[in-house]
Amino acid sequence: MNPEEKEYDTAGLTGKLPAVLWNDGNITKISDTAAREEEIVLHLNDREYLHIVASRDMLREFGAGFFIAAGVAKKIISVEVTDRDVFVEAEVFPGTGPREGFAAAEKKGHVDSDLLLAPAEIFAVRGAMDVDVWRQTGGLHCAALWHDHKIIAVASDIARHNAVDKLIGIMTLQKIPPGTCVLGCTGRLPKGMVMKAVNAGIPVIIGRTAVTYPGAMLAKEEGVTLIGFTRENRFTVYSHPKRIRGFPADEPEPAEKSEDGILLSGWQYDNGTVTRSVDHVVSEDMVTLYLNGEKYLENTATPESLEELGAGFFIAAGITKTIRSIEVRGRDIFVEAEETAQVCGKMESAGGFCPRESETNVKGGGLITPAEIFAVREAINTEQWDKTGALHCAVLYYQGKVIFYANDIGRHNAVDKVIGYMTIHQLPPCECILGCTGRMPQGMVAKAANAGIPIIISRAAATIAGAALAERSGITLICFTRPPRFTVYSHPERITGLWQKNTV
Repeated sequence: MNPEEKEYDTAGLTGKLPAVLWNDGNITKISDTAAREEEIVLHLNDREYLHIVASRDMLREFGAGFFIAAGVAKKIISVEVTDRDVFVEAEVFPGTGPREGFAAAEKKGHVDSDLLLAPAEIFAVRGAMDVDVWRQTGGLHCAALWHDHKIIAVASDIARHNAVDKLIGIMTLQKIPPGTCVLGCTGRLPKGMVMKAVNAGIPVIIGRTAVTYPGAMLAKEEGVTLIGFTRENRFTVYSHPKRIRGFPADEPEPAEKSEDGILLSGWQYDNGTVTRSVDHVVSEDMVTLYLNGEKYLENTATPESLEELGAGFFIAAGITKTIRSIEVRGRDIFVEAEETAQVCGKMESAGGFCPRESETNVKGGGLITPAEIFAVREAINTEQWDKTGALHCAVLYYQGKVIFYANDIGRHNAVDKVIGYMTIHQLPPCECILGCTGRMPQGMVAKAANAGIPIIISRAAATIAGAALAERSGITLICFTRPPRFTVYSHPERITGLWQKNTV
């Protein structure tokens, strides 16, 4: 298999990727449709601002929307695109200067709008996000923009935050009043996503999946109607239900405290009936990473297993190979490491720090059976995911069993925690297997390569760049793991019964 042998569609969002499909013992060579990702460079007022991984379309809209949604710009003057460089001229907020691109969006303003929606319009937004590229690849998020009782634009991207930025850019460039718009998104709705709507002045966000507790609290405070779990005949409203026709004007009574997690009250619509609901949700917090006494990065994460997160982040990013010590003080993680390397960081598709590509080939790795692959897949079906629909999970498989589980709001953080556990416990990477719930773009594969882990098992999709890096780095990349089948994109020789048989 050679992932470099690929053809691109005219829009540049997807391409064909050679792979091997295992289906209940039957083995077939296939040509899979996968998402593309590119490194885009954003410039603001003649200064380079951020390198970010994105799908290479609607870049003009992306540039405008990014700076509005981030709370950096209050007015876009012009946007020009040259290849992968996006040059934005903007009037910025007072006191806004050069800052770390990974920093959280800064809140600007409060949303006031008398917009009123019917449930049927909420389902129309949900329906607009069922696009072909998602069904074809499983790797592209989609967002939809509603205005004047109709869908006016749809955007797809490898990252949910980029898809939303593109639509905010359309609204901004076309000078559409934000208070008359509704934003729909396929991805989860944490605080950072809600902040984009607040900064853009959009009064309603519709998600087809989960919200987080900080996201819901921000929506309540800043006047945004937050709607999650939008399915065929039902949805849940967590804040400002007054904008939905037929709903109570008041917020639901707060949920009682629970010993097994955070509870969030909402109003649930189900086939025409509105009732109070209580959902398990997750928290998220800002943690700060320090390297050898210097502040390195602020990162949104689930505040658990922080020692493992600190160790794993710097190993997975390719910044160091040796951790001397880790100390956690509250939400601050202090790491001492040897032989640190400079990494020109960029933002990867999950919103995290994209590691550098490993310069070494991953050696070793024993054989794994299909039964073991499915065992790893089963292990990442955690109770927290079933309860909340919002936490990614990663696991470490070693010597025939899963020895560590990590949950996090970000798939990149969950993987860092697993790599950190492996590092702290001085386990041989060549004998370890990484399992993860999330998609496998280039940045995620690079983490395993930098850590020296030879096999990755995911229940989600790979991207073309992710599969190509796995091939170059000597990693066996297994995705779409759903018993009784899985798809192998690189180095199938480590799978018992797969490479040894003749493929058809």
